[in-house]
Amino acid sequence: MVLMNMHIVFRTDASLTIGTGHIMRCLNLAEYLVGKGADVSFICREHEGHLCDLIEDHGFPVHRLPPPEDGFAAESKPAHAAWLGAAWQEDSEQTIAVIRNSGAKPDWLVVDHYALDHRWERTIRPYAERIFVIDDLADRTHDCEILLDQNLVADLHTRYREKVPKGCAFLLGPGYALLQPFYADLHDRIPPREGPIRNILISFGGGDNDNLTGLALAAFIGLNRTDIEVNVVIPDSSPHNHIVRDLAAGFANIHLHGNLPTLAPLMVKADLAIGAAGTTSWERLCLGLPALVVTLAENQRPIGDWLEHERLARWLGHKDEVSEDAIRQALCQLVKEELDQEWSLRCHRIVDGKGAERTSAVITITPEAPLTVRHARLSDETLILAWANDPETRRNSFTPDPISADTHRHWFRNRLRNLENCHFYIVENEEGIPVGQVRFEKEDQAWEMSYSLAPEYRKRGLGRPLIEAALNAMHSESSDLVVFGKVKENNLSSRKVFESLDFESHCNGDVVVFQRVF
Repeated sequence: MVLMNMHIVFRTDASLTIGTGHIMRCLNLAEYLVGKGADVSFICREHEGHLCDLIEDHGFPVHRLPPPEDGFAAESKPAHAAWLGAAWQEDSEQTIAVIRNSGAKPDWLVVDHYALDHRWERTIRPYAERIFVIDDLADRTHDCEILLDQNLVADLHTRYREKVPKGCAFLLGPGYALLQPFYADLHDRIPPREGPIRNILISFGGGDNDNLTGLALAAFIGLNRTDIEVNVVIPDSSPHNHIVRDLAAGFANIHLHGNLPTLAPLMVKADLAIGAAGTTSWERLCLGLPALVVTLAENQRPIGDWLEHERLARWLGHKDEVSEDAIRQALCQLVKEELDQEWSLRCHRIVDGKGAERTSAVITITPEAPLTVRHARLSDETLILAWANDPETRRNSFTPDPISADTHRHWFRNRLRNLENCHFYIVENEEGIPVGQVRFEKEDQAWEMSYSLAPEYRKRGLGRPLIEAALNAMHSESSDLVVFGKVKENNLSSRKVFESLDFESHCNGDVVVFQRVF
């Protein structure tokens, strides 16, 4: 389905300090949005090391904000306020001016910037229909409809609860990692790494101000293993370019690469990677690539710790703790031990490469979007439990206590096996991404209907089309239906959905019962 007239604006930056990761993941999402027919543009400040030209090379208009003024002094909060290159008030005024001059109020403003918080977002709010925040830190409050954090850290599902408005939807974990489209295809094609290490990739991204690239390369050279090929990626703008080139000179097995449109071909070739614990971590995981990682920024420490804990990478430490000798010893050990394919398989299971597709589906869905219906599968067990334990779902339930995994497992599997008395449907968008569930359970001669929308698809007018799609599927399997549903009296949104579908209602205490004959 191609969208009409959906206008989406990104506010994000790159610089020698910020690095390139924010721009790159926004570009990946933008490519999917354009594929759905959306009109996409960017607003970026011209920091030293900005990527405005790259964004334009991808075919997106860029509205350039002026570079930071000499002597700019940032506030103490947020922690990364200096990365903005202007006071947040000035930045918001400049952003509003761009939006006004464009003549179109964005349907979505996507904000990916550690220096911006609820104050900036609240000021911008009258000039955008909805705000979508991409964050990794959980170190400040936001005013947004949806928040995405693609990381996996210990407190991922709780750390934003007091930092966003009530009703904000979350897209959490590496299932929403914003990778380039072809990673999903490669994920299913590339075999796991095992056996001898013959090819190593060294890439620390655009924020390697401390020359970990050179440190890692020197560590490898110290192994004296000319039989191992090494690909080194160092941006053309890196201040350490000449140092790395001097190190590599005279080694036929060391290959240098400058600015690349993607790391995927080099990752596919590699048996092992050495790099940072930033956004590239999800690309490595998607392709099942084992890695030695060094954290370059404070926000990468929880990621490095999690990668180590889950045995997805070996975290060597923070940049100020890691020496050339430490990298050499880690390399020497891995080369000697060789690779067990279980390491590669663990990585492969974490990221499937479809995060940008899932995210674009959330952003672009409308009540008119085509929906398909299928029966629930055993593989849906975890997803259904997550939906059931969503706080809003529990508040609207007649049994508000959280559901344990064991209780849910028993309940869910019993319903899958009860073909005569339970019709359990998953409703999906046209890309096959689940947006909700509808369940019909037989009670005497009638069918009780229960439903829930995935939290990220709420408040989008999807309740009625979700139920309509499921009712059509149910009607095709069972004729002469009597369908009823029970709703709490204060659950106004569900009541409106039933009323819009011409269900008759009556009250039974604080419960409203809706019924219709089909």
